[in-house]
Amino acid sequence: MIFKKELEEEFQILNNHFLRKQQQIQCEMEKNKKKYGIVERIFYLFPNAEIIGMEKNKKDDELFIVMNNDTIYLLGERYQGITNLPRILFHVYKTDDEFFQKKYIHIDDVLMEDNDVGNGTIAMKALIKYAKRNNIKWIEGSLSSVDNDHADRRNHYYEKFGFKIQSSSIRLDITA
Repeated sequence: MIFKKELEEEFQILNNHFLRKQQQIQCEMEKNKKKYGIVERIFYLFPNAEIIGMEKNKKDDELFIVMNNDTIYLLGERYQGITNLPRILFHVYKTDDEFFQKKYIHIDDVLMEDNDVGNGTIAMKALIKYAKRNNIKWIEGSLSSVDNDHADRRNHYYEKFGFKIQSSSIRLDITA
């Protein structure tokens, strides 16, 4: 009788452990299913895109870092619509010097949907990494007067990456 009771208790412990593990696996499967859905969405929106990384922002949103043409996009559960994707638009140019052509990036626009959650930092780090991998010599851009009402935040954003701000332009020299 005592042996039967001990067996039943042990069985109950094992069964509870099994059920917890089963729930954990189901939860992981759901997360992976959501991630796969986001990946499907990326290639639906941008058939020629390249996923260049994944990172979490300050809100713990897991974001795919996507390069498509001359734009870096961030896509995740909260950011899936084509119009509200955090992104940096840029162009790669070459200098006119025929002997020592140098490539550089001109930032056309930085569009972030939410402030102070780290999306801009994630996107700019990806742009700088792209520049280093592709032998880009500098990144430049113009500061828009539209952003003058939050110039302190804008300037801090660029300065934390080492950009030099002069009047209405920015520049970051890239070192390997």
